[in-house]
Amino acid sequence: MGAGKSTLGKAIAVKTGYKFIDLDHYIEDKYATTISNIFTKLGEEAFREKEREALEEIIAEHNYLNSKGEYNVILSLGGGTVTSAPSARLVTNNTRCVYLKCSKEILLQRLLKNNSKRPLVAGKDTQELSNTIDTLMEKREKLYIESASIVFNANNGKADAVAEKLMETLDLKKL
Repeated sequence: MGAGKSTLGKAIAVKTGYKFIDLDHYIEDKYATTISNIFTKLGEEAFREKEREALEEIIAEHNYLNSKGEYNVILSLGGGTVTSAPSARLVTNNTRCVYLKCSKEILLQRLLKNNSKRPLVAGKDTQELSNTIDTLMEKREKLYIESASIVFNANNGKADAVAEKLMETLDLKKL
């Protein structure tokens, strides 16, 4: 949440010609509603089930690591995707997952600029947001590391420069 998954994913997709899929947008399109509405009306558990189903569909369609063809999709997961064990297994077994690691200070800055659409942080002031980041990271960081093929420091630089460095780390070629 706020690490730059969608921003970097889009930048890398443009530079490589890969298809970009944002899991949250995929879910919103599929159910014709927002993530916030799903959370509000159905709760987090029901959302995680819908998220897992969407992830299964995307993996099946693009066949990720089991594909005989070239790996050519950048998939941006939601910040809580791997907190659900079935989704975490899908990610670990079928993708090359990158954990974009950011400091709390960077996450706080980013989330303060744009938190209205994020159900777990919407409407929180600086202190509440800071506490929420602490709580979420305490719960999630181990899961992020366990699910990731690569842990990448996404703290420093403009999105374009960070995307270039990540492409180099992943050995992705430009168009």
